[in-house]
Amino acid sequence: MKPWYIKDTGFTNVVSEKDMSTFRRVCPDRRYRKGDLIFHAGDSATDLHVIAQGQVKLVTPTAAGSERILAICGPNDFIGEAFLSDDAQYRVDAVALTEVMSCPISRDQFMKMSLEAPSFALTFAEILASHLFYCREQLSNSYAPVKVRVIKALLEQAERFGEVLDEDWVKLSTELKHEELASMITATRVSVSMAIAELRDEGVLEGTRGEYRLNIEALTDQAEFYA
Repeated sequence: MKPWYIKDTGFTNVVSEKDMSTFRRVCPDRRYRKGDLIFHAGDSATDLHVIAQGQVKLVTPTAAGSERILAICGPNDFIGEAFLSDDAQYRVDAVALTEVMSCPISRDQFMKMSLEAPSFALTFAEILASHLFYCREQLSNSYAPVKVRVIKALLEQAERFGEVLDEDWVKLSTELKHEELASMITATRVSVSMAIAELRDEGVLEGTRGEYRLNIEALTDQAEFYA
């Protein structure tokens, strides 16, 4: 089951200061500790969560009893489901990967925001509509070679959660293991490990076990070459 989420919405940049103040009042912050369950698959999708701080993993159980990570979401991402529908359900588990602060918005709260801040409701609807374009992009990426999918996944993580070392290199500390990265890009663990080893041999990736240094320009050139 594919999770519902919208990444990198730019929410805090596109909503006016006045509307954001109203939003924070109508939809108070909710805080979670690392490992806390934010919502569970099968529960009624009463809230859409706007992540304000931290990282959240969207996961589903495997037949072996472990978990498969489907996505890692962070600040300005939307997670949840079609919360405007009465019978919607969450499709996956959402678990706090770090300490997290989110602003959940329910159907009733959205209606209240529509009355008190109409421009907010319009901006929110535009962001939700953008999800259609994101889905098309993800579908296109699923046909790319494994190495390209690995590069794009690492670049996305580095852009959102990395630490710039200089103009070429970014440090990425991630909780994702090769098996979990493989599940995110629909590949095997072996193929992901081989792709990372190849990138390491090429000198565009350094480090291991979730502590990487990435040559962003070189990796971007490779991703664009195979696009």
